Amino acid sequence: MTFPSSLNRIRRWRRFGRWLVALLAAAALACLLALGAGLADAGLAFEASGRSALVATVLVVLSLAALAALGKASLFSRKRGAETADRLLASPRNPASAALTLDPAAAETPLARHLAERSHREAAAELAAIPVSNIIPWRPIGLAASALALAALPIGILWFATPDATRTVAQRLMEPEADLPPWSPLRFAIDPVAPSTVYGGELEVAVEITGGELEHPVELLVRRPGTDEVLRLPSFRESDTRFSRTLDALTEPVSIAFACGKARSTWVPVELLLQPKVLAGKVTITPPAYTGREAATTPLDTNEIAAIEGSEIVLEVTSNRPLAPSALVFTPATAPGVESVPEEIPGEIISSEAIAFRWIATRPGKLSAMLRDVRGTPATTPLDLGLKALPDQAPVVDLASPPRFLLATPSSTLRLAGRAEDDHALSKVQLVRTLEGFRDRTRVVAPTLRDKAFDFADAVQLSELGVHPGQTIELFLQASDHNPSLLGQGASEISRVQIISEDDYAYRIRAKTTLEQFGARYAAIAQAFEQAKQSLDAMDKAADLNDPAAVEKARQDATAAHQQAAELLEALANDFPAFELEQRLKDLAAKGAADAKQNLEQLGAFDPKGGEADQRRAIREMRDRLGARQQEHQQLQDDAKTVAEAGKLLEMAAKFQQIYQTQVSISKRIRTIAEEINKGNDQNRRLLPSLAETQDKNREALDQFASELKKRAEACTDPALAPLAESSLQFLEALRLSDPQSVMESGAKAGRLGVANDAFVQAELARGLLETLMQRQDDPFAQACQGQCMNFSIPRPDVNATMQQLLEGLMCQNPGMSPNQGQGGGGMGGGGTGPTGNAAPGFSMMDLPVVGPQRMNFEPASMGGSADGKGQTTPGRQAATAAESSSMKPSELPRETRSAPEPESVPEPYREAVKRYFDPES
Repeated sequence: MTFPSSLNRIRRWRRFGRWLVALLAAAALACLLALGAGLADAGLAFEASGRSALVATVLVVLSLAALAALGKASLFSRKRGAETADRLLASPRNPASAALTLDPAAAETPLARHLAERSHREAAAELAAIPVSNIIPWRPIGLAASALALAALPIGILWFATPDATRTVAQRLMEPEADLPPWSPLRFAIDPVAPSTVYGGELEVAVEITGGELEHPVELLVRRPGTDEVLRLPSFRESDTRFSRTLDALTEPVSIAFACGKARSTWVPVELLLQPKVLAGKVTITPPAYTGREAATTPLDTNEIAAIEGSEIVLEVTSNRPLAPSALVFTPATAPGVESVPEEIPGEIISSEAIAFRWIATRPGKLSAMLRDVRGTPATTPLDLGLKALPDQAPVVDLASPPRFLLATPSSTLRLAGRAEDDHALSKVQLVRTLEGFRDRTRVVAPTLRDKAFDFADAVQLSELGVHPGQTIELFLQASDHNPSLLGQGASEISRVQIISEDDYAYRIRAKTTLEQFGARYAAIAQAFEQAKQSLDAMDKAADLNDPAAVEKARQDATAAHQQAAELLEALANDFPAFELEQRLKDLAAKGAADAKQNLEQLGAFDPKGGEADQRRAIREMRDRLGARQQEHQQLQDDAKTVAEAGKLLEMAAKFQQIYQTQVSISKRIRTIAEEINKGNDQNRRLLPSLAETQDKNREALDQFASELKKRAEACTDPALAPLAESSLQFLEALRLSDPQSVMESGAKAGRLGVANDAFVQAELARGLLETLMQRQDDPFAQACQGQCMNFSIPRPDVNATMQQLLEGLMCQNPGMSPNQGQGGGGMGGGGTGPTGNAAPGFSMMDLPVVGPQRMNFEPASMGGSADGKGQTTPGRQAATAAESSSMKPSELPRETRSAPEPESVPEPYREAVKRYFDPES
């Protein structure tokens, strides 16, 4: 081994020892710095930033010291190495230093080179003989180790004395950035362990602190993410160890911790939950197959879903958050008091943010779904919807014609009209006909349908059915839809057709025929004949002018007049005769129609350019043809005029009967109220003033009757009617003497005062006076008031029969007509028979619609009609009018219910009459 290598060996081991000393010294310094930093953190409780700065400072100082020591230990030169070797050899010659100064390569002489090489060999041999243990500096190493032991001793003592505190401080220093609370004997248990709240909501957190006495207030620390800013909030004591605090309106995630002085808990992150919200929804409804409807998809823009029962419903909901599976709860609607059992409809996730619910709508109810996102956060409110299950309605069927009740003659034609509608589609429509004693007859009028509506129209000839008067036919329509449950069937209301005889039909026509309408029919035929005659006169004058153009114009006018007359006369010939006199009118119209048609043929062959003699001959023939009926026609007109004149007086008899019936009703109603009051029930006493008003109206009607009857009787100039006119005047005189008007006035006064007994006595007395007038013997007008017409000295039986028929019809006419309608228009109005006795329309069998043979309705020009009957024709029908009053006839008043009033309650002038009325034998 050469000298340089031997010397380098000494240097290497010596440098190793120095490095070991430096490392031990650096370790001792590290222990001291760690102890200082730990004590500082334990006393000052640095936060993460402070700890990071402290640890960084300690590392910097330690690094600088270690680098300095290592650098110094590394600076060990060859000279110091030779000196160290000489000390270790303890030779006075200092061979290592001497050899270091000699360089054989630089020797100038061989001797000098030899001596230098020998010195190197000897020094190398001596240095190689030094053991390594002598080279290493053990004493400095020992001193450095002792220093390290002394520095680590406090740390060890603290570790064994306070292991938790030491461990906590060490961990805080070793992980300065970690969220480690400073050491404290206090223990913090935060509730909840993982706090969370919805966006914008509030959060209540609490802490349970144990392990020691609380010397400082407990605070809640709030730290925003990404910042070191800490908000310190006071907490509220719930108990000695429990504290709480509520955070409001959290809109971003934060971290919280509880602190008491320097002690605090670990930072706990608050999870901010974002609630799912419904962004959109759509409903797909697939109706049942039998409805024929296609599936329809609509947006969910209302809070109700309406679907046909049995429809499949798919509800798709889209949210702003990824959704977790949830269920739709259906609560069926039940009757009050009946518990409903909710049903769950599972949802199907169709995308990350959409869920679908599918079910069959069988009944109505409520739907509710609480959506949750994948983190389990529920929505703010559940999705609440109403389910409206629309039942498949049975078809709606209406039979518009015939009406609900109809009268018809056996030869009539019934017009049938109806309509069937269904909410989806009709399947079949049937007409059902029922006749008592026979089985139902069903006829399918629409066998296969797919439409929602069907209009039905048909006609039934009653003559083909072989019906008889007194029988009743029932008709109704029924329809079916396509519902497989067979419940989709509907039927119209039943229309009942009662078969009546033609005599009954004629009676009903007479009951609705006014005097003006009666006379208008005869005026129409007279006008038709007159217009035809006048057209022939015009042709005769045109022939005198010898002007073919004028003759042609007159011929055309005559043709039009004859054509119109022929049509009207033919219609009258086919018209149904309601009165006996109309049979003669019917025969005359048939003959006149034949004459007019012959004239039409002759007018068609008339030559305007022919000879004057031929023209005049033709005109004379046509005139003679029409004039042949002149005497017969004149007799008919005279008889009709006589009947009409008699009708004016008979109409007044009907009016008197009407006034009497009204008085009967008033008396009956007041008697009922009086009996109730006598029994202690006076709740209807309030009706007495109204009945008094009705009594006044009836008295005024009686005054009008007297005035009008006198006028009509004095105006009657027909000798054949003289007995009736004279009887009318005598009836008026008897009316004046009995003076029932004064009694009515007294009764009205008592009614207005609320004296029921007096009002009844006066009303009943007035009724008795009116009845006495009608029961006058051998008085034609009084008999007419009872519906019995006198036998006039007219040799034609149909005239007398017509007068009796006219009286019967007038007796049936509406008693509630308004006053001052004039003569022949129904007469003057009087009292009625409403709830309080006032005039009010009601129902009468005469108001029922009737179908029968053709009959034209002639309205006179004064009532807006036309003389030819074309303006007002109602073939086979009678218009409805107000019903007759339901008052009792004199013969129907039960005698056993009549109780005589106390004599003191009857005024002196009338006591005798009242006594005779209630006790006929007296």
